[in-house]
Amino acid sequence: MISTTDPESMTSEERRLEVASILARGLLRRARMAQTTESPPRRTVSKGPQNRLEVPAETRLSVAPRPAG
Repeated sequence: MISTTDPESMTSEERRLEVASILARGLLRRARMAQTTESPPRRTVSKGPQNRLEVPAETRLSVAPRPAG
């Protein structure tokens, strides 16, 4: 847990330990997130007809002209 002590009243060792604790928690969180995103096998999408939206084969983009100035 992060200390609520004012950093001005902490010793340099206490500040160093708190920063190290914050960094360690961040690294552990990142490692756990990487494991959970890689772990579940991805399902393939079936190609059969289901309740889907109709999307045209070719999508056209329209862009308004940029105002001068």
